[in-house]
Amino acid sequence: MKILSALLATFLYSANATAALEFTFSGDFVNFSTGNFSGQVTVDALSPSSSDVFPASGSESASLRLGYSLSAPLSILANGQALAIDNDHAVLNIVDNATVSEAQINSQGFTSTQVMPGTYDILTLHMESASNQYDDSGLLVSGAEFSVTGFFDQLLLGGVDLDPTKLPSLFGLAFADNLKFLVFEVNRKLGDSEDFRGAGVITASDIVDTHVFTPVPLPGAAWLFASVIAGLGLRMRKHA
Repeated sequence: MKILSALLATFLYSANATAALEFTFSGDFVNFSTGNFSGQVTVDALSPSSSDVFPASGSESASLRLGYSLSAPLSILANGQALAIDNDHAVLNIVDNATVSEAQINSQGFTSTQVMPGTYDILTLHMESASNQYDDSGLLVSGAEFSVTGFFDQLLLGGVDLDPTKLPSLFGLAFADNLKFLVFEVNRKLGDSEDFRGAGVITASDIVDTHVFTPVPLPGAAWLFASVIAGLGLRMRKHA
C-alpha cells in the first residue's frame, strides 16, 4: 500500500483547475469471482454537476455527495471481458469518521486482512446504469453498478472540510499520504439472477491530465481519482 500511495502522489498534477483527469486502475478479485480487473474513467474533478451536504445526525456521520458528468464513458474489464455501465454520471461520497465493522467488511466480500475494521474517512466513487432497479432496502434487483473506495486516516477530514464551495481546499488535503485501503466492487444482475459479482483490491493505478502539455502542480485537482474514491458498498449512496 505504501508503494501504491507513492505512485498516486507522483501523479498529483494538472494543467488547470478544470482539466479532465483520466484515472486508470487494476487489481485482483478476492471474492465472488477470481482473476483480475481493470478500469478507466475520466472526469472534471473540480466541476461537479451537483453537491449535497449531510450534517452528522445521531449515528450518521457527516458527508458530502458530489455528482459528476463523465468526460468519457467508463470502461471496465473483468478477466478480459467488458462490463458496461449504461450511464454518463458518477457520484462521489466523502464521509467523515465512518465506523466500519467486521460484519460490514465480510458482507461485501472482504476480510479483515484486506480491510481492517475501524473508523475512517471514506471516499467512494459510485456508478450505476440508468435503468437500474433496487428493492426497498436499496439492494440491486436488476442492472449494473460499480464502485471504488478509498479508506483514509480518520484525522484527515473535519466537518468544516465538507464544504462544496471550497473544493480546492478539500482536494488539497494529503489524501495520498493517509490512504489505508483501496478496493473495488462490481455487481451485475439480470432480473433476479446474479450475472456477475466481484470484490477486489486495487494494486496499481495511474492518473493523466488529458489536456496537459506542461504539468503544473495542483494537488487539489488530481487527488480525487489518484487517492480514490469510490466503493466498499457501505451504502453511502443517499436515496431521495
